[in-house]
Amino acid sequence: MDSKAKFHIDEDLKLTGSEQLTLATRGYKIIKKINEGSYAKVYLAEYRNPSKNDKLSILACKVIDTNTAPKDFVKKFLPREIEMLIKLNHPHLVHTHSIFQRRYKYFIFMRFMEHGDLLEYILQKGAVLEDQARIWTRQLALAIQYMHELEISHRDIKCENVLLTANHNAKLSDFGFARYCVDKKMNDVYSETFCGSLSYTAPEILQGAPYHPKPTDIWSLGIVLYVMINRAMPFEDKQIKPLYQAQMSRNWKFRTRYVDSISESCKRLVTAMLDPNHVSRIKIDKIINSEWVAMDSRLLEWSPQETMAYKKARDERSQLVKKIESDPEEPAKETASLPDKTVMAITNNGSSAS
Repeated sequence: MDSKAKFHIDEDLKLTGSEQLTLATRGYKIIKKINEGSYAKVYLAEYRNPSKNDKLSILACKVIDTNTAPKDFVKKFLPREIEMLIKLNHPHLVHTHSIFQRRYKYFIFMRFMEHGDLLEYILQKGAVLEDQARIWTRQLALAIQYMHELEISHRDIKCENVLLTANHNAKLSDFGFARYCVDKKMNDVYSETFCGSLSYTAPEILQGAPYHPKPTDIWSLGIVLYVMINRAMPFEDKQIKPLYQAQMSRNWKFRTRYVDSISESCKRLVTAMLDPNHVSRIKIDKIINSEWVAMDSRLLEWSPQETMAYKKARDERSQLVKKIESDPEEPAKETASLPDKTVMAITNNGSSAS
């Protein structure tokens, strides 16, 4: 890399000498900016373990500057995101490599996803063939099932948060709005936050009353599936009131140019996912075992990684329930706040299917 290019990266990142040294001594090198969100910038990065003769790994690095991010985000949502990144480990969630904190900046290193996000893919290549949409929907559904087993709701499922690997596998990313659905006593906790993107938002959120977060993930996944096979959104309204009315009256349809090529079982599944009543809306297990997914018999078999991740989630849940039953008087613990450490150690090292 020439000095001019390096200057532009440092200028954009505003890295101090101490930050550069911290990253370099741990084998990380930031290459160039590849994306930018509301409160974070994403860079292409390289990693080589300094203590081993490992091959070079290409990573994505999400940099969050807590000096410039809103206080509400820093106090409420960032601690949740860090906690989720450390906790979650599933083959269809984007794998976190490590997390560093230096003063006001967080460096979150993740697996680099070679084919970008799903929205970009659809805009470039058009509607996704149903056979491919089936694979991606199942992968995302397994990721959601895993999170829901841990009593965690994603709350921001959308095409931009579905990333694609070189082998065309889909992985769910961005846990900034994720939260627990129960308290430490396993009692349901309703959500009151209006979060996510309006076009993917379930009607019970638009209604403005406290809502169960898990069914909203199903609705959002239904929107993602619709977009995949139609290359359009089912609801076009940009205002909350008409959008809510359209959702409640099921005022949507498959696009004319694709409707004849979409299987009846796929249409039934999308309709079940976009049920405006969150109580009767299809559950995540039913999606995974649906007639539509079963059209490809290979998808009925779980990989060892998928099985192991789900088993770990179930075991963790059952252990927690046993603990509560054995000691019901134990006070509930506070959720994690932002760590003060200069550097957080490398997080989960679980293997992630490519």
